[in-house]
Amino acid sequence: MKSYRTSTPGNTWEAFSKKTGRKTQVQQQLKADQNGLCAYCEIDLLDADEDENGVADFRVEHFHPKSATVAGSHNWHLDWHNLLGCCHGGSKNDVRDANTRFTSPDHSCDVPKANQNLTSVILNPLTGVPAFPGVFKCDRATGMLSVNTNNCNKAGISPVQAQQTIDELRLNADRLKRFRKTVLDRLNYQLQEQVKIGIAVPQAMDQLAQAYLCKNNQQQWPAFFTSIRDYLGPAAEKQLQAIGYQG
Repeated sequence: MKSYRTSTPGNTWEAFSKKTGRKTQVQQQLKADQNGLCAYCEIDLLDADEDENGVADFRVEHFHPKSATVAGSHNWHLDWHNLLGCCHGGSKNDVRDANTRFTSPDHSCDVPKANQNLTSVILNPLTGVPAFPGVFKCDRATGMLSVNTNNCNKAGISPVQAQQTIDELRLNADRLKRFRKTVLDRLNYQLQEQVKIGIAVPQAMDQLAQAYLCKNNQQQWPAFFTSIRDYLGPAAEKQLQAIGYQG
């Protein structure tokens, strides 16, 4: 993209992405940079599955609206630091795993954001969310995401802006709450099973943190990473510090 932008600085994302190879290269790099997760909701970004005729649950999002580009000014279309990899936010009926992922009109992520300029309203996933401490928390009983105000204050993050991130991106859409609850219920079940065989809770939490808070062989984090992190508490923070987590 850098060479394309240098040679054609005024071109649009649409012009750039007409060539499938260029678009695919950008998508693959974004997915790798984000370790396989949607920049907003942290669902896993699924590739297309030709056997199931399901399209990829992935698209390129411009954090600052590309429509805000004015001739002769900064070109938001082709600014690499303005690009995010996102899911379709429940809006696409032919997406892979559509039976659980297509929930229109229960949308999230860049779908409700649309072309709004929310740059000063919500947190930018690339620059506005610190590695430590975690600024969001998740209720296991409901899967609802909320703001960890104390941690926001420690990190110098506005709790109001963090809450606006949840609200504007609809990160508590029923679909996402259901997904998060499923993940945390599974974790809780595994914790209980560990305790049943005589493993102390702190040790069991450590073992779960080591098992879950690591990248797979494709260098991807588990879906709903933040919710898992919050559930595992101090064990998660110890694990993330140990592996040199940088966000």
